[in-house]
Amino acid sequence: MYSIVSMAEQKIQSAMSVVDLSSLINDYLHTIDEQKKQLKEQKQMLKDTFENDQEHHEISEKVKALNKEKAAIKQRIMKQASVEPISAKIKELQLELRDMDDKLSGYLQEYQRVSGTNVIEDAKGEMMQIVPVYRLVKKPKQ
Repeated sequence: MYSIVSMAEQKIQSAMSVVDLSSLINDYLHTIDEQKKQLKEQKQMLKDTFENDQEHHEISEKVKALNKEKAAIKQRIMKQASVEPISAKIKELQLELRDMDDKLSGYLQEYQRVSGTNVIEDAKGEMMQIVPVYRLVKKPKQ
C-alpha cells in the first residue's frame, strides 16, 4: 500500500516539476524576447548615430563601391575553368563534413546511452566530454 502512495506522490512531484519547468522556460523565453527587443533598439540607435556622421557616411559609400568591385572580380575569378573544380570540391567536402558530424552526433548519443557516461577517450588519450545541444524551434504546422 505504501509503495502505491509513494508512486502517486512521485508522479505528482514529477508533474509539478514539469509544470514548474515549463513555466520557468516560458518566463526565460519572454525575458529573452524582451532582451532581444532592447538590443535591437540600441543597435539601431548606434547605427543611426554612425549614419548621421558625414565623414563616416562618405567613407562607407567608398567602401560599398570597393566591395562591389571586389565582388565582381571574385565572380570573374570563380568562373575561371581552373577554379570551378576547386570550388566544387570545397562544397563537396563541406557536405561530407556536415554528414559526418551528424553521424558522429548519433554515435555519441548511442555511446552515452549504452555506456551510461558522457565521457569518452579519444585516439590520442585525451578525455572528451559528450555535450548534448538543446534548442527550441517552432513546431511545423500539420
